[in-house]
Amino acid sequence: MNKRAFTLVELLVVIAIIGMLMGLLLPAVQQAREAARQMQCSNNLKQFGSASQNHVAVHLFYPGGGWYYSFVVDPDRGMGADQPGGWICSLMPYMDLNNLFMLPKDNNPGTVTADQKTKATQVCQTPVSFFHCPSRRTTKLYPVTSSPTANCNKMTTGTKIDYAGNHGAVTVKSRDSWSGNSNVSSLGYGASGQYIKDVKKTTDSGGMFFITSWVTPAEIYDGATNTYLVGEKYLQTDFYETGGGSAFVDDDNVSLGGCDWDSLRNTWCSEDNTPRLPYQDRKGWNGQKYLFGSAHAGALGMTMADGSVHRISYSINAETHRYLGDRRDEKVVKLPY
Repeated sequence: MNKRAFTLVELLVVIAIIGMLMGLLLPAVQQAREAARQMQCSNNLKQFGSASQNHVAVHLFYPGGGWYYSFVVDPDRGMGADQPGGWICSLMPYMDLNNLFMLPKDNNPGTVTADQKTKATQVCQTPVSFFHCPSRRTTKLYPVTSSPTANCNKMTTGTKIDYAGNHGAVTVKSRDSWSGNSNVSSLGYGASGQYIKDVKKTTDSGGMFFITSWVTPAEIYDGATNTYLVGEKYLQTDFYETGGGSAFVDDDNVSLGGCDWDSLRNTWCSEDNTPRLPYQDRKGWNGQKYLFGSAHAGALGMTMADGSVHRISYSINAETHRYLGDRRDEKVVKLPY
């Protein structure tokens, strides 16, 4: 009786066909996975937008920008100009993170105790999933090379954030812009005796977040639908795991730090009078400072001051991007789609 079997040529043809099908299928699978990650990233941005709207409904102003990088969350100091932690700290009570926000509370805003510092450090070392874009990095602790120390303990690891608040359309104005710029105590007083919350006017760069900011809806002259609130930030791919302290990396501090480039970006820079267009993350590229951007191809996610989330192309017109970053320039532009 004759035995039937595949010939070697037939077997090779079948293997070749399977290989071709796999070659066609894998990109589609990867594309579907990236689409899911992009959707999750947009959901994170939507949470920031919804939390900001709730903050406005309760306090009548947007989350504050905090003091500056050496400070973190202090629940005893409330919201607005008195809150030393960055904008994400003020959103925590409206993002199901109130228990974490309240952890350092001791009902005494006039002091910073050792126990309070320890608990504030614990908050800064508690990973939060929606602080991260899933296309960029996982939820865990990352190296910290510029640790806050004013109202927490020095850290070598902490949480990071892949999103940045809109600082405006000019160069950042930090503690160097006010007369009490040295020897700032844990209570916010400088060498001259000036209290840091009194410097709002000198640090307002037209954005939604700056030192001691508490922007009201009435101060958004261009309208909440035409002004950036929070967006994805640019980061070099070779610094995803290690962070860095240069103006091109801006990922050396913890996520809850006050007014700092780790959690702020702008759309124009007066240092060289050039636009700060968004870019997709790339290795070794540090051509400009203070950029919005993301790990996604084609576009990044941006939350507007009205809480809506939009995809903004990397090829957005420079002037349009600039005007969307300045709430008070009275240059109302249409969002590109």
